[in-house]
Amino acid sequence: MAASNDSRRIGQLQPAYRFFLNPYRDMRFTSGCPGCGKKLRQRKLPLAIHIDDWGMAVINKTCRYCPACDLLIAHEDELGAMIDQLVGEMQSAKADPGFFVVGTLERDAWRRGVEQPLDRTEMLAALHDFIDYDNYKPAAGWQRSGTSSGIDP
Repeated sequence: MAASNDSRRIGQLQPAYRFFLNPYRDMRFTSGCPGCGKKLRQRKLPLAIHIDDWGMAVINKTCRYCPACDLLIAHEDELGAMIDQLVGEMQSAKADPGFFVVGTLERDAWRRGVEQPLDRTEMLAALHDFIDYDNYKPAAGWQRSGTSSGIDP
């Protein structure tokens, strides 16, 4: 089973973090983890994001993090606003692109990419795919509604 998950990885580094892209604007997870209820921390990481009809971008973003679950939480509306701003600066037409968070980039590679854009090979060499993608939904408390492995949204 591990072999099938490994074949779906695109980054060359060891997968890191379980990831939850929070679609709920009114739930910010400022205190408790939706999985275990323990106190969340903050972690600022370069997120590698595939943007539809545009390509890959890396955004250095502060996310919520649960060390007990190794769960990284980003808020979809915040990322969407950052992506809209980025795409709007790069092209004249205002678009509402879809996006998919692929994983995290090594900080050193991100810093190099700020100065000189990384080519595909360099980016993949510094990319950590996510271990898993988690989904939570509110139902008398937070319940895990399933996971999906790999890079399919």
